[in-house]
Amino acid sequence: MFKGKTLVTASALFLALAAGCDSKEDTAPASEYDRAAMLTNYSNNLIVPGYTALNTETTQLKAAIDAFVAAPGEATLASARAELQQAYTAWQMVSGYEFGPAEQQMLRTNLNIYPATTSTIESNISAGSYDLESSANLSAKGFPALDYLLYSDASATAVIARFVAQSNRGRYLQDVAANINTRVGATTAGWQSYTATFQKSEGTAVGSAVGNLVNQLNSDIDMTKRAKVGIPSGRFTAGTAQPTKVEAYYSGLSLPLLKSSLQAEKAMFLGQNAAGANGLGLDDYLDHVGAKYNNEALSAAIAKKFDEAIAATDAVQGPLSQAVTTQPQAVGAVYQKLQELIVLTKTDMPAALGVSITYTDNDGD
Repeated sequence: MFKGKTLVTASALFLALAAGCDSKEDTAPASEYDRAAMLTNYSNNLIVPGYTALNTETTQLKAAIDAFVAAPGEATLASARAELQQAYTAWQMVSGYEFGPAEQQMLRTNLNIYPATTSTIESNISAGSYDLESSANLSAKGFPALDYLLYSDASATAVIARFVAQSNRGRYLQDVAANINTRVGATTAGWQSYTATFQKSEGTAVGSAVGNLVNQLNSDIDMTKRAKVGIPSGRFTAGTAQPTKVEAYYSGLSLPLLKSSLQAEKAMFLGQNAAGANGLGLDDYLDHVGAKYNNEALSAAIAKKFDEAIAATDAVQGPLSQAVTTQPQAVGAVYQKLQELIVLTKTDMPAALGVSITYTDNDGD
């Protein structure tokens, strides 16, 4: 999630239907489709294992940061940085499931508002007193804050020196890591009881499991397109690149995180677990209702667009903060593929499945 993004609730069903009529055959969701089996695959093989993995990673991240603060040095810093990368990557795998317990914890908002407001972080550290639950600190915590604290200085030696000199800095680092771990832990625990509710919500109405999957998949793709690629590449600033607005700016992890995000969104569409096992997913549901796009299966068209977006990302040489100025055409190609992808996922797919899109972005598609 990116700073300044506004997600508002509004029905876009009419637009979805209108756009879909131009590109797909008339289809109607088949009532006999086994949505319960699809939801069971999502909850048992993707969502719960995904949050469990993220919980493990954030627990290890917290432990590594505690060790670094207790004994600042090159080895403990390297361990903390490695754990941050693993936890940040694990976050990309579940970012699309912002409903149920994750929505209650507002994970996107609490874990990944970027770019971090570094002035607020430094002010909090200097004051030694802060409330990380305050909305004023949303952009001063989460993974972007850890990225800043562990990487913003010119060298590892300089990072270590600042933590040695400022005890408050270490405490702030620990508090941010603990806040992440607490919210992820609550989400993971929440899914233990929410799983049954999710699996029984077999309709397609607003707030149903299928409705949530379709909406949040699209919300995640929207944020990938706009926040990870569009804003940094200058898409909304008359072509003037904004390198500091990439995700994970200080560590230079923006490009691998972008790739992980796209792979996770494709897996979410396919119902594919982390081991690569392809279970029942939204693609199968589209096949069941016979959804077409330009004389081919809509599911195949969407999967192809995911592959094209991933291939375009592979063509960019990182870090993304540099590529937005040195390889504008390559980065622009990623944005274009994401734009083409979301036309299919946000218009044709909801229309075929009878799902209302209940959020809007603020740049249109």
